[in-house]
Amino acid sequence: MKRTVVLIALAVLLLTGCWDRRELNDIGIVVAVALDKEPKTGKIIVTSQIIRPAALAKGASQKEAPVEIFSATGNTTIEAARNVTQVLDRRNVYFHTKLLVISEQIAKEGVISYLDVFTRGRESRGYIWICVAKDVPSRDILGVKKGIEQIQARYLVSLIRNEKFHFRSHTLNILRFYKQILGTGINPVTGALEITESPTYPIEQKPEKTTRNIRLHRSAVFKKDKLVGYLTPQEARGYNWIIGKPKNGIMSMPSFLDPEKKYSVEILNSSSDIIPSLKGGKASFVIRVKATTALAETQGQTKPLNPGQMLKLIKKAEKRNEVIIKTEIETAIRAAQTKFKSDIFGFGSSVSKKYPKEWVKMKSRWEELFPEAEYTVEVKATIKRTELTISPMKAEE
Repeated sequence: MKRTVVLIALAVLLLTGCWDRRELNDIGIVVAVALDKEPKTGKIIVTSQIIRPAALAKGASQKEAPVEIFSATGNTTIEAARNVTQVLDRRNVYFHTKLLVISEQIAKEGVISYLDVFTRGRESRGYIWICVAKDVPSRDILGVKKGIEQIQARYLVSLIRNEKFHFRSHTLNILRFYKQILGTGINPVTGALEITESPTYPIEQKPEKTTRNIRLHRSAVFKKDKLVGYLTPQEARGYNWIIGKPKNGIMSMPSFLDPEKKYSVEILNSSSDIIPSLKGGKASFVIRVKATTALAETQGQTKPLNPGQMLKLIKKAEKRNEVIIKTEIETAIRAAQTKFKSDIFGFGSSVSKKYPKEWVKMKSRWEELFPEAEYTVEVKATIKRTELTISPMKAEE
């Protein structure tokens, strides 16, 4: 008898339709969101980039845009998002949202209240990338079409994923951003998107002489949830060395063979350690960075070198690489301590792990203590490969 009841119950569950099923024709799939504020009213402006499935269908006109952009205002983020339905014939869903762009005004004011809906909502996901729109309204970022991707949001996400090839910026997803805001001993850094202009070339078949581009060139620095400035590309490289992010990318410097020429090494891998020490109530840190590289290009020319000469040249290059990396790291720390006064590296977090009892007394004063913290930088860089060419080349005269 019990078995019969269980089978009937399973049949009821399996044969009924999904209670919250939504037809594709009834929903608007949001792939990117921008947050701004109205200057006069202070209301929140939510701009949604929504996919147009018909434009992506096989045989659809190439002139038809694959996305539509809609904006609406409200007293809260979710109210503004819902008000989009006043101008859109679909109900927005956020399961596939890839990117959130926030304006400088909101970032300087403090973003935590604006992010609440994205961390609380069932539809949003923690892997949404978060960026700051530098010098322009965030909705303008969603309005620039550039790149190979059909859907502009995917193009912007590709820029973020390409950070590994240059490590001149650093972008967080909402989950990591939120954790760092709510945690102690570390402040978040995330990507900044800018609009730039470049010449239009005849092959592009565009009537305009210039075209607008999006550039992920800098990184936004926060103190808790408030924007306090931007890392320069060099400072961002130093920041990335400290957190052990570079796994790819290029470093270029003057050639030993010809000072007017350059040589480049490709980063194969890197790692870092932040080692804290406490003495007399003062914190100091040792930052140890290891980098493995390959010689990728040399413009300087010479007659073929024997193995001994080549090894000597590689050792000199390794020492110079270490100097460059150390300089970039020190530049980043100097900026964090003097310009931003924000511990973006997690120095405080490393203290809390090694000295938990002492950290309880220090954490309320860490914003004051961090700018005065002393540090030492140790770098070990090795060149493992010279790729397909063993020695630099020079044409016979």
